[in-house]
Formats: sequence, C-alpha cells, structure tokens
Amino acid sequence: MEYKTIIVEKKEKTAKVTLNLPDSFNALDLVMREELKDAFTGFSLDQDIKVVIITGAGKAFCAGGDVTTMKGVTAPAARIRLKNVQKLIWLMRNLEKPVIAAVNGFATGAGLHIALACDLIIASENAKFRESFMMIGLIPDMGGFYSLPLRVGVAKAKELMFTGRLFDAREAESIGLVNKVVPHSGLEKEVTDLAETLAQGPSNVFAMIKSALNLWPMNFEASLELEANLQSVAFATKDFDEGRRAFLEKRKPEFTGE
Repeated sequence: MEYKTIIVEKKEKTAKVTLNLPDSFNALDLVMREELKDAFTGFSLDQDIKVVIITGAGKAFCAGGDVTTMKGVTAPAARIRLKNVQKLIWLMRNLEKPVIAAVNGFATGAGLHIALACDLIIASENAKFRESFMMIGLIPDMGGFYSLPLRVGVAKAKELMFTGRLFDAREAESIGLVNKVVPHSGLEKEVTDLAETLAQGPSNVFAMIKSALNLWPMNFEASLELEANLQSVAFATKDFDEGRRAFLEKRKPEFTGE
C-alpha cells in the first residue's frame, strides 16, 4: 500500500511510523486509520523488524479523531466505524515486538489512546495530553477504558475523563502515564537509542513478556502457571544458551531471536 497520511521508515531492525498530517495536528482520519492498520499488520509479518516507533510530524503526536467526518453518523454506523478502528489498537497491543510512542506534542483523545496502546511512552517536555472526548459529548474509545486505568489508576482516570483538562508532560510522568520525559531536542535520540538497545535483545523473550503482561490483571496462581509455561519455552531457545554462555564468559551476549 502506498501511504498518504503516514511515513514508514525502516532502519536495520527498527521501523518508525510518523503520522504525517501536520496541518490537522495529525488527526486520525479515515485514511490514516487504514494505513496504520496496514503498517502494523506488515510489522507483524516482517521478521527483520524487532522494534516499532510511532511519532507525529509537526507540533502534535495526534490530536484525536477527525471531527469533520463525524456528522450524521447513525448508531449502527458508529458501531461499525469504531469496531473497525479498534482493530488498530488490537494490532498494536498484540504485536509481539516492543512499540514505543515518541510523543512530540499534543496527544489528545484518540491520539492519547494510540500512545497508551504502545508498550513504552517517551514524551518531549513540550508534550500535552487530554482526554478530550467529553468536550464533544462522546465517551472515551479506542481502548481507553482499559489502558488509562492500567497506567494511572481508576480514580485518576475518572478525573481525567470527567474534566477533559489539558495536562503537561511532567504531570503525565508523575501519574505514571508516560515512562520518561526528555528535552524536546533530545526526544528523537532518546527513543532511537532505546529502540536500538531493545532491537539487540532477546526478541522471543520480549514477545513472551508482552503477551504475559497483556493478560494483566490475573490472579496469582494463574501468573505462576503462565511463567512456568513461558520459562520452559525460554530455556529451549538459542538466545538463552547464548546468554548463559556470555554470562559465564563475562562478555556481552549476541542475541539472534532464536
């Protein structure tokens, strides 16, 4: 697929997706959502890609859904429309590779929830966040009822969703919404360095970690059974053999994802 609203760049083991509608603050229009689904489907099939970065062009990460496309949408059409875009969140969460959000500016509404679907969120000090759905009379969608409370707790999620207030990167960091805040000029390097580090890691182990944590919350007994099953697989990988030998030989391991 030839993309019109996003830019996909691949360098060695990392793929970078840039939302590229800066004039509309990278609003998630009907074309962009299809292109993003296509891109993430491709990442799942590309064995050379180990890590994915998603960011935005211009002053925004993503300002949410394109309100200009929402007039006259009936209830049945709204359900179909939402079920369709929910597939993007599913693809991001179930991609067995780390996904990093590099939040360069505004991340509001659906844009915030795209960031929350990522495994790690690194924010520029210029980033701004908002649960903006209530401002136009809608409920939060695109997985927000699940992903926001997981990061900030139910009480804080209610506050943010009820008030729709704008908050900055430092507050986002303090409540656990983002993993790290960095100077705006250093965002790209910070995220690129992190991606390169992860890309050199044991990719099968990362896939199992992600799949396990995506099941959280789970009860204690289920977590023990899951770790026993996954660890039995990890013991049989070439990466474990390499990691064990590297540890004993006091050298850096060279993982291959096998």
